[in-house]
Amino acid sequence: MKHILSGAVFLIVGGFGIAAVSAQEAETPETETAAQEAEATAATTEAAAASATANEPASEEATDAADDTADAAPAAADEAAPAQTAAAAPVSASGSVAIMNGTVHTISGAAIENGDVIIRDGRIAAVGANLEAPLGAEVIDATGKIVTPGLFAPISSIGLQELGLDREANDAGPRTGFPLGAALDAQDAFDPSTTLIAINRTGGITRGLSAPEAGDTLFGGRAAVIDFSGEASSITKPRAAQTAEMGYAGARRAGDTRMGAWAVLREYLDETAAYAANPTGYLTRAREDRFAIADLKALAPVVRGTQPLLVSVNSAPDIRNLIRLKNAYRLNVIIVGGSEAWTVADELAAANIPVILDPLFNLPAQFEDIAATQAAAGRLHEAGVDIAFYNPQGFGAHNLRALPQLAGNAVAYGLDYDAALEALTLTPAEMFGLSSQLGSIEIGKIADIVIWDGDPLELTTRPEAVFINGEAQSLENRQTKLRDRYRDLTRGDLPHAYRGGQ
Repeated sequence: MKHILSGAVFLIVGGFGIAAVSAQEAETPETETAAQEAEATAATTEAAAASATANEPASEEATDAADDTADAAPAAADEAAPAQTAAAAPVSASGSVAIMNGTVHTISGAAIENGDVIIRDGRIAAVGANLEAPLGAEVIDATGKIVTPGLFAPISSIGLQELGLDREANDAGPRTGFPLGAALDAQDAFDPSTTLIAINRTGGITRGLSAPEAGDTLFGGRAAVIDFSGEASSITKPRAAQTAEMGYAGARRAGDTRMGAWAVLREYLDETAAYAANPTGYLTRAREDRFAIADLKALAPVVRGTQPLLVSVNSAPDIRNLIRLKNAYRLNVIIVGGSEAWTVADELAAANIPVILDPLFNLPAQFEDIAATQAAAGRLHEAGVDIAFYNPQGFGAHNLRALPQLAGNAVAYGLDYDAALEALTLTPAEMFGLSSQLGSIEIGKIADIVIWDGDPLELTTRPEAVFINGEAQSLENRQTKLRDRYRDLTRGDLPHAYRGGQ
């Protein structure tokens, strides 16, 4: 595994852990040309204007109207993504942030030693080496530190549950007997004030997919991409994906046989296509009541191929069935789990199906996991399959911050180091049509940035600063408050039972 040692500098930033000095006090290299900074400013202004509402949840009508074009636009935007600059002249930039002299992993290109990142108006204004901090900017000395994009959790139920065992505090999925599945919408239950957002943000997580869990039907519902700012407007992309259970999890919901699960899934897709083609005709003809109209409406973007379908599936035979289904219905599918995906890696690469996997999983608990191995991530990547990571034990919401540890273990078992960082950042953004805005450190992109005190894939490394939408985030959370409260048990303001030696 590649190791990057942290320096001896301890940074303290405006209450969040890093020291800030004015640009006038900091020594910076000479500028090469003012034109490059003007160019960068223009690119940033244009990008900001084009996506001023990137983090505002859309109305239901607007979301439905955009379904057909939601995934086509990011691809076009990616082709026109602005290039990074090499140098910039100082300009007056009150409220800007300059992260200087760190090792910058842009993800879109090679790491930049002694690199700099300039943030302005929530966006990345410049990135490169030997940049000059804008006048009046807050300057962060990142010497000896690692700078990466914010980490992206590709699946979770963050914001849908606070306590998994308390039904009142758990909206992740419906109880037995509830008739709807695909129609459920994460944004209807999402709570940005959950304590788990701040806890995971402290581990460098800045974005994630909040996804409902399936009840009695095959479908869990519509998932939303959210940011980890904890703000009321933190839904980045509502209805970003639909979720479904297949394999034995699907079989249990369809007559306890995989034949039933695949037959039911095809039925839903056919019924959805029929309804979407002629809603009035569909409603007036004789039909079975077991297909809820709300579910068929929700599945329309999936059938059109504009909304990803996240399918939980593990065995090689089930994955081959999914490949056939994708080709037959022209779906945009993503595998979740994929214990045996590496055994059909070439087929997955040819079908352009990404895999969200647990790189630590190698002890099969059921027959569909027989070929599970910790070398799976490396083998899938080598075959050309896009990968991202999740930990089923932290799937609910609690341990998303463990994603870098999972990536580090994948590197130990053969995955390329840079590919592991990409799996934590850019690949999830690509999965949900957001790679033109998130996932890498490039000019014009949203400034989700993390400064680490060492190699981010090492277990003992911690973020020293986290930026979401260009804003420095608090690294305080419920756990740090409890730690600080009871660190000194001699304090007289504690309840008597907690006073040490009294």
